[in-house]
Amino acid sequence: MKTRVMSRLASILARVSIRPSLLAAGLAGLAVCAGMLLMAVGALAALSGADVYAPPAGGHFGYNRFVPKTIPGTTYVDPVFKGTVRRLTVDHGLDDIYARNMWWSADATRYVHRTYGVPGKADNWDIINVATGRVTHTGIPFGSFAADGGFDPVNRNVLYYLVEDRGDGRGEIHRVTLTGSGSWSDTVYFTAPGPLAGLGGSLNWLDASGRYMLVRYGPEPSVYLYDRQNLAAGPYGNPIDARNYVETGSYLGLSPDGQYIVGFDSRLVGQSGVGQGVSWKLDHSKRAVASTPTIFWSLCGDHGSFISASDGRNYMITYDCYSQPGLWRVDITNDATGLNEPQQQALSGNQLLIGFFTWSDFGHVSTVARGPLRDWAFVATEDTTDTFDSGEFDAKGKITPWHAFRQEIIAVNVLTGETRRLAHHRSRSILDYYNQPRLSSSWDGGVVGFASNFNKPGIVDIFLLPFSPAS
Repeated sequence: MKTRVMSRLASILARVSIRPSLLAAGLAGLAVCAGMLLMAVGALAALSGADVYAPPAGGHFGYNRFVPKTIPGTTYVDPVFKGTVRRLTVDHGLDDIYARNMWWSADATRYVHRTYGVPGKADNWDIINVATGRVTHTGIPFGSFAADGGFDPVNRNVLYYLVEDRGDGRGEIHRVTLTGSGSWSDTVYFTAPGPLAGLGGSLNWLDASGRYMLVRYGPEPSVYLYDRQNLAAGPYGNPIDARNYVETGSYLGLSPDGQYIVGFDSRLVGQSGVGQGVSWKLDHSKRAVASTPTIFWSLCGDHGSFISASDGRNYMITYDCYSQPGLWRVDITNDATGLNEPQQQALSGNQLLIGFFTWSDFGHVSTVARGPLRDWAFVATEDTTDTFDSGEFDAKGKITPWHAFRQEIIAVNVLTGETRRLAHHRSRSILDYYNQPRLSSSWDGGVVGFASNFNKPGIVDIFLLPFSPAS
């Protein structure tokens, strides 16, 4: 049993790795009313259920043929699921998009795009207007850790970047304020007592209200929580040692409601040694972090995202890699220490959300942080067998065999289990990191972005879907 499970995990976890751009940025650092305009494009009419919905084999939208026009802001309606897909980028830059919400401005009208690998352009940030796809601001520095910067959750005009060392052994968080006519200002927002370090580039380090901030600096324990309403009071007690979380290739961050520090321990621990999800309760009245973490799930790798649902509970939306492939809702307050798979599944609040048909359907996850849609999560299934131009040479257009949920972007309500199947992401040969349709929801869930190569080797751009479950 263990041999079969580990083989399965090896295939799944091959995609759970440190992002190349995150690693490169880290090495470089060491060396030195949301979506309203977009919703006017067209109503979302997603399908639900678990039927097999293959993409078209031929015609204009043929799976091996169709590529959206290389025009900023161009849209098309997915021929199967009827979601309106909008092109955000046209430069094929290797973007850092990932689960966290910080790629989007507070009102979801702006997206921060990295221009890594764009010919003739420096490796910086561009700001893109979500409604038009037009670049409004360019050349913004991202500091020492490109994947850790991003937008403020409250002020639509503000984003932040991290500088490891300003030259005197102290790090800084810079605040960039966007102004009219493509201009912007850059000021120092926070100066750390020691060199800054990244948090893994996967989760928000600001909660959805913008009050609490997670910062990593200096020797271990290096991860500190601050109340931004009183920065002068200093950090909370019981800082966290990041070596078991960030330094093993995973991450730390804040739950959207600001009540927990959350993360993943990627050491050879937990069920069959595949790592474990962890959380620390925050005591805001005593200004302290729990002295030890709660281990709440150890049945798969670190792909997942955290959500503060309307039932008052905090969950990780993640996977079970053992008896049956599936996406799970997992309560982060449960103690799963030493428990086997059935025992962990049976813990309070844990629930299977989507049962997949193959072990090739695991992928990236992103969750909504606040507002009326805060019970929704998004998942991109990623079939490693779907390579460029793959499939049978037959009348079905080289797309067979197909199965339910294959290569899709799916929205799921984490409390009711309702699913909305939004689009085929059409990105292929996803063993290459940048080809993976890494998802990112805006803070309020009004849009969800993803990367796709549309069956074109070496050509990856960012696209988005508006989301409204009432449509």
